[in-house]
Amino acid sequence: MQQIPLYLKAIIPVAVFILMQIKPLGTWLKTICTFFHETSHALTALLLGNKVKNIELHDNTSGVCTSTSKSKFKTFLTSLAGYTLCSFIPLAIIFVINNRYVQASFLILAIFTFLNIILYMRGGYALLWSLVFACINLLLYWLPISGTVLIYVLYCYLWIVAIDNTASCMSLLKCSLQKPKQSGDCTNLQKITGIPAFLWAVVFFAVNITALYFALKAIFHIKIL
Repeated sequence: MQQIPLYLKAIIPVAVFILMQIKPLGTWLKTICTFFHETSHALTALLLGNKVKNIELHDNTSGVCTSTSKSKFKTFLTSLAGYTLCSFIPLAIIFVINNRYVQASFLILAIFTFLNIILYMRGGYALLWSLVFACINLLLYWLPISGTVLIYVLYCYLWIVAIDNTASCMSLLKCSLQKPKQSGDCTNLQKITGIPAFLWAVVFFAVNITALYFALKAIFHIKIL
């Protein structure tokens, strides 16, 4: 992450956080994290041989991935995937930046999003958001844009996902205590394992904080703990 000056490493996450509080821009930015969350469910389901019916992204930043499986274990792994894999997206972006795969990553994101539109995306907001996101990434790949600017865009993606996934994990802790039957992935995991939804929320939060620790360590080259 030496390509980004230290002062920008600190300023960009603050700027991203502020922009995420301003509607409707903030809703659009937070949907990036929702997109990665739901497609993590979908990819895991497909890798396990399950069928993905559809993916929905809503304008309140929630989302749903509907898949079918006859195996409880496969359903368990699919339910685990959303928050868990999303927690590691920032580390994946750091890897991409450090290994100079920046430009190619925008093409991959564009193709991946277009495939989701064709195969799984349902609902007006989901289709519109996905189309805009795919086109933005395709333009970033195709236009003669400075490599430095592309790195800054990826760095913004990193913080959008890190901030929103952390906030979601924190909200999940509260929701799983107050409404354990309406806690999304944690509710599904409780039904499968019998382990309370709140404990699964703790697991998701712990994974997210651990991944965030390593991301911060890689970005700022400091030992936090």
